[in-house]
Amino acid sequence: MDVALDLGDLALADRTADSFDDLIANGSGRGGILLSLRKCRHVLRDGGRLRLTNLHPCAAGAEYLELLDMLLRVAGFTDVTLKNPEKPMVVECSKRTPVVEDQEFGMTVREVVDPEELQKSHEFARDYYYYKDFNYDPDVARQFDLNADIFAVYNRDQQMIALARVAMRVPGYCCPFMYAVTENGEHYHVAPRHHRMGEVMAIYREGRDGVFAYKRLMEFLVYHIPLISFPDSIWSTYEVNDPYTGNLYKSKFMMEEMGVRLTYRDFGGRWILLRTDKIKELHTLHHSLFRG
Repeated sequence: MDVALDLGDLALADRTADSFDDLIANGSGRGGILLSLRKCRHVLRDGGRLRLTNLHPCAAGAEYLELLDMLLRVAGFTDVTLKNPEKPMVVECSKRTPVVEDQEFGMTVREVVDPEELQKSHEFARDYYYYKDFNYDPDVARQFDLNADIFAVYNRDQQMIALARVAMRVPGYCCPFMYAVTENGEHYHVAPRHHRMGEVMAIYREGRDGVFAYKRLMEFLVYHIPLISFPDSIWSTYEVNDPYTGNLYKSKFMMEEMGVRLTYRDFGGRWILLRTDKIKELHTLHHSLFRG
């Protein structure tokens, strides 16, 4: 498949001056270059090749190529190869096959790419957070669909019982926590050394099956996400009044608190920001995070 697009300057934001309401109003989270690339992914068969001609008058420098690689991987492609460094730049890549992994007790972890299943993932999250007395606003959450890898655990009846979304910061798109504000009303500033970073939200249905599904899903994530998007750090939050989640993140996922409390619009609660850059260690230990 041959496509010609103007990819633009490809710059990463260290912070955003926009609010969640600004994001909804300007529609930047639901459009832009990632929308075009996602459309390409949907029309290709698994493993199908995309030959992309970049109409932007840029130089094929190492930094630009790194940002382009990040963008294409988040869009669902792999095997990114530079074919022509001159103007116009040409790259080729392959559509990545969505990841599926069978688990015990008839459960399956499946990457969510179908639009209908994506909508169900928002319904699942909304019901979960309503149960927890938080305001999950789909109008906000959908703004991160394009730059998120989404995975769900299904039981034997094909019911969704656990869900994880890894929103990646890529050129033109930010992680959700970058739109949240600190207690001083400011946006968090990401240190320049972090480039390939993602924010994880993971939830699960109450009960034994939900807990089991959550554990297998998190083991799945720490193994597969490094192979999909090559992150240098993973970020998440836990609610101030939920120390169990914070202790779990710190003990199992080697996360450290970043010293700030965030407010996500009118979502509810105050959220403590955490980060880990021990990606290789977690990838190696994935099979024993909860079973060792």
